[in-house]
Amino acid sequence: MKISRRGLLLIGLVGALLLLLALHLLFRTIEYDDWDHFELAGLFDMDSEISLATWYSTTILLFVPAVLLFYVGWQKRRAGEKFTWSWFLASAVFLFLSIDDAAMIHEKFSTINRLIGVQDWLNTVNSSLFAWSWWVIYLPVVLALAIVLGKWYLRLPRRTKILVASAVFLAIAGQVGMEIISSYTTLDSGEYIGPVWRGLQKFVGRLGLSLFLFAVVDYIWSDPGLTRVKCQSPQEIQR
Repeated sequence: MKISRRGLLLIGLVGALLLLLALHLLFRTIEYDDWDHFELAGLFDMDSEISLATWYSTTILLFVPAVLLFYVGWQKRRAGEKFTWSWFLASAVFLFLSIDDAAMIHEKFSTINRLIGVQDWLNTVNSSLFAWSWWVIYLPVVLALAIVLGKWYLRLPRRTKILVASAVFLAIAGQVGMEIISSYTTLDSGEYIGPVWRGLQKFVGRLGLSLFLFAVVDYIWSDPGLTRVKCQSPQEIQR
């Protein structure tokens, strides 16, 4: 049975995440069952900021969509279409997320909140819910972007809208939802359960990012104007 290029892309994206998750679980098991300090475990740790999984997330799942979104906006502007700024804004968002993932900017917001006393106030409201306060700052920004990009989203083809909505749901569920759950439970602690839970949390969030990347590539493949390369004549270039 022949698999379409869309099927191959989706299998590749999900397969890469499953492989990273399997390596994470394998090496965390080896670390805690056999050695106290097994250096390779950190290389495949999905929760570590310096690992293959983080590199994959920063480059493939965040930076590549930023480039593709910019490409779509640029091509649509060349074609004279309106509202191309939405594509450039979406590209800028993913570029920032790529930088944030590499530089841990969101973690710095939690530190700032603790220094200026905001974290203490949030703890009086609900210490479990606001254990990590960075998402409290990001939430208004996300809501504002949802309003600004609302018309852009509604103009997308039906299949792309479903893929994007599913991607956003999974990304938020993994990055925020499962983190809130861990704040209320002991899933985030323990010698083995903690790393497993955090690995699953990263897997769900990055599954959402993978689905978004698939949605962007699928959109490009579905639009002949984006996949057809226009060759200019020497006269056109001189003009």
